[in-house]
Amino acid sequence: MPASDVLTNLAFYVFAILAAGGALMVAGSRNIVRSAFALLAVLFAAAALYALMKADFIAAAQVLIYVGGILVLIMFAVMLTHRITDVHVSNDSTPGPAAFCACLCLLFALVVVILFTVKWKGGSDEVVARAGGDEAVLLQYQADGRTGLRRGGASFEDRVVVGVRPLRADGVVGVQVQVAQPEMKDELNPDKWDWKDAATEAPPALREGAWVATLKDLKEKRTRWRARLVKAGGASAGDWLSDGNIEPDFEVFRGVTRPAALALAGPYLFAFEVVSVLLLASLVGAAFLARKEVKE
Repeated sequence: MPASDVLTNLAFYVFAILAAGGALMVAGSRNIVRSAFALLAVLFAAAALYALMKADFIAAAQVLIYVGGILVLIMFAVMLTHRITDVHVSNDSTPGPAAFCACLCLLFALVVVILFTVKWKGGSDEVVARAGGDEAVLLQYQADGRTGLRRGGASFEDRVVVGVRPLRADGVVGVQVQVAQPEMKDELNPDKWDWKDAATEAPPALREGAWVATLKDLKEKRTRWRARLVKAGGASAGDWLSDGNIEPDFEVFRGVTRPAALALAGPYLFAFEVVSVLLLASLVGAAFLARKEVKE
């Protein structure tokens, strides 16, 4: 494994452990000041993890908004009060059964959202495609060749790695890859797509059972690609592999600002608002716990 990969993995585990440990301290500490500083460590660790994933815009937003905004408000609520270690709350707290029912309803809502609303996808979609008697798996990755790029996902560089892993094919000696970047008006009309041989950094090579090619010089727009197997002893490459649907695709962006905005204003809008309400609740709770004692 290259030294850069070792350092990247080491940094990931360090920040992941820091985030998990800080979260446990936030929930378990009985000192509100320590909980606030533990939350600071959690937010910074999350920003570092975003940076490791090349999501520079989200990492900066994490620091500016959550660390520079929300956490500062919490710290003001804590530090601008006195005797926070000896607070006698004058008002009655919420009855236990009511709090339990509220937490149970929140847990039920989270379970419903996770299981039935959000479609979780990770890694590269393994699309099984066929052509005649041949069968292969179509894969696509980010420019590093290891980070999966799901079907319909977004790449933040002008390079994408695609792979074809034959399942039922005899005498395969290579693959041919073509790409098309149709205009938006022609997205649903494949007959108008202008297919061209893909510009690759090097000829497709066999790696771990799959023929892998790195597409380069991609424009910043929706990109579709297709492949076919090249057989030994013949110049013909055969039919294009297809799974019965439109060819695998991805979208190329320069930076993550636009896709982050589209995601927050689209499929993740509800989750974003829920997190905002959660942070507001934490701010109100911090101010409530750190308030002055009311004397008669």
